[in-house]
Amino acid sequence: MISNGSKKLLMAACLSAGVAFAPHALAQEANQPSEPTMEAPAVTEEKLQSFAVAFLEVENLKQQYTQQLQEAGDDAERQQQIQSEAGEKILQAVEETDGISVDEYNQIIQSAQADPDLAQRLTDAIGQASQ
Repeated sequence: MISNGSKKLLMAACLSAGVAFAPHALAQEANQPSEPTMEAPAVTEEKLQSFAVAFLEVENLKQQYTQQLQEAGDDAERQQQIQSEAGEKILQAVEETDGISVDEYNQIIQSAQADPDLAQRLTDAIGQASQ
């Protein structure tokens, strides 16, 4: 089971990547206090590879749902439905990736934002996983 904090972190990561996919329930939880930030452990090569696989799946889903949002036009109800479905699918994609949890995925994203070396290692791993 994913904690509410983990869901919020994953969705925040998706939002920071330029995608507004957040299930309605997550939007309601946004006003709750956040969980304390844990210190980032070293990221192993295995975690990098798992992250890269999950990241590529998330990116694929974001592209699919972005297209659906564009096709929905000004239909706010349809847009909300698409965003909710997309958020659930993104969470599911990370959960189903072997070797990484949603918490670890979020932690790696947060760590990479502050650590250029880790960011480069992630870029390399994603490049390898996409081949």
